[in-house]
Amino acid sequence: MDIAVKTKKSWPVHTLVIVFIALVALALGAYQLWQYSRAELTLKANSLIINQVKRGSFTVTVRGNGVLVPENVQWLSASGDAKVEALLYKPGQEVSRGDEIVRLTNPRLEQQLAETKWELSALEAEHQASDLAEQAAIAQQRADMLNAQMALNGAEHEYQAHLELIETGAVSKLDFQRAKIALEQARQTLASRKEQMAESAKSLKAQQHARFARLNQLKNRVSRIQTQVDELSVRASIDSIILALPVEVGQHVSMGSNIAKLADQGALIAELQVPELQIQQIKVGQKVTIDTQNNQVLGHITRIDPEVMQGNVQVDVAFNEPLPNDARPALSVDGEITIAELDNTLYVSRPLFTQSQSQSSIYKLSSDGLMATRTAVQLGLGSVNYVQIIQGLEEGDQIITSDPSRFESFNQFRIN
Repeated sequence: MDIAVKTKKSWPVHTLVIVFIALVALALGAYQLWQYSRAELTLKANSLIINQVKRGSFTVTVRGNGVLVPENVQWLSASGDAKVEALLYKPGQEVSRGDEIVRLTNPRLEQQLAETKWELSALEAEHQASDLAEQAAIAQQRADMLNAQMALNGAEHEYQAHLELIETGAVSKLDFQRAKIALEQARQTLASRKEQMAESAKSLKAQQHARFARLNQLKNRVSRIQTQVDELSVRASIDSIILALPVEVGQHVSMGSNIAKLADQGALIAELQVPELQIQQIKVGQKVTIDTQNNQVLGHITRIDPEVMQGNVQVDVAFNEPLPNDARPALSVDGEITIAELDNTLYVSRPLFTQSQSQSSIYKLSSDGLMATRTAVQLGLGSVNYVQIIQGLEEGDQIITSDPSRFESFNQFRIN
């Protein structure tokens, strides 16, 4: 009798492969299900901002906004009490050195100038008349001295003749004595005329000095009053732009009152306001790029204000190159300060509310992007948009950089 033997069939290879794949998929699904079961929150991916950690060159910058201000500002003031007659320019207009900006008037001062000029003219006429009279007197004295000299010469000749004739008895002793007396009188007369001439010259010189002193004194007074009148016209002291004219036509101003504020438009600096939390990274000499909305200009930090005002610190920036034509005082600008240039470093877009050079908690995505887990990360230098990664993340890691207020109370959450 034949006995039937049953042979066991083997599984095809492709069937085994399919079974293996199914088991792996089942295991992965179970793992994901286990992970999902651990998370208490689920958020949609399109509601989050996700960025990837990169490696490369990274420029650390700090931003600040501010305005352009003139480095050289001058106030023009009134030289005396006056009334504003005319405003010849308006704020914002450019002026050249010597241009009249504001015309002031002072009728009392102008009347004083006119009267002093009349007094000067009268004194000059009097001085001229006195000179003519003195010159005539000197001429008369010179003529008298010349006559005395001629009389002396005649007396000498007559005396000499009598001296020669008296020896021969041709003239009497009486005539000889008369000739001798006449000679002595002529000599005394000439000496007297010379002395008178010398005294007159001294007197004339003294009188002229006195008149010249009075004349110069009055001229100086006229010049001083004229200067005061001229200074009533307020003129530009430098090539500049007018920032302010705090006066009106008809207004009375007193000596020292501010009339016009000028600024040298070619010497502008930028005053930036930098957040107090970032000021520790700022140093004098650092490079700054100033954006005037239409142009970008390079500069450098020259001063850091020691005071904090409303959470900001003022930083002054001087320019390394000529300013564009659109640069004007009070123009709003943005500044980007270069803190450092980092090479071959990890960096990522700055997560919201994180601070540079600090320990921070950041949500890192799993390799499949379905889970986000709170991760401790050491941050390095940072700018407005990026921050350096010192520790806690690797190149290629994905993190959440959006507002964490919705999920910051969870250590882990799901992402759909």
